Amino acid sequence: MSIQNILLKIQYDGSLFEGFQIQKDKRTVQKELEEAIRKVTGEKNRIIASGRTDSGVHANEMYVNFLTAKDIRADKFHFHLKKYLPADILALSSKKVDKNFHARFSVKTKTYKYVISLEKILHPIYRNYMEQITYKLDFDKLKQGMEILKGEHDFRAFMLSEKNDIINTIRKIDDCYYILDNNILFLYFKAESFLHNQVRIMAGSLIELSRGKISLDDFKFYFDKNNKKKSKSYLKSWWALS
Repeated sequence: MSIQNILLKIQYDGSLFEGFQIQKDKRTVQKELEEAIRKVTGEKNRIIASGRTDSGVHANEMYVNFLTAKDIRADKFHFHLKKYLPADILALSSKKVDKNFHARFSVKTKTYKYVISLEKILHPIYRNYMEQITYKLDFDKLKQGMEILKGEHDFRAFMLSEKNDIINTIRKIDDCYYILDNNILFLYFKAESFLHNQVRIMAGSLIELSRGKISLDDFKFYFDKNNKKKSKSYLKSWWALS
């Protein structure tokens, strides 16, 4: 019996999910995916994801892998899944990879994007896909804040307060930048890995900085070794691009 390691590229709308990872009595992306794969293979396949997204987060290009003994062409596997997946998950492609491939440990970088409308009125159809901010923003401060985030730092101030600080909170931000296009603000963050809710909190803190609620010195102090205060800023809508 030949075992295949299948790499699957997916997209999903996170609006109606309680995040990616399986949770008891909750609708999650992992649960829906594993149930669909089981219907194709007849096996109890456990998927490995390149990352875990939180409730309400959308994925434009995310990778998962799983082992199967089912004799189906690897590059056709995503077609077989389509009829079993809900409308808010799409299997884009599939291929066979080395048996040692591990989606989580093989990831090189992740990109997250926030979409923020600066218009006074936001059409209801966009409520799950972009944040609305009507405050005046200082884009010079926004850029300065993003420059501070770049590189390797202790990001313990940018994770949920109830999370245990025993975990390693050192992370490296490879790049972060913004694009302003027709009153739509896009915030981008790139790194190999992030802490739980780190991107949401960083984005919220940058908005607080650029609207004058905190100073540049306040923002810098989040990284001071003597700082015990966590940022409470938070933005809800965001995309996991890849």
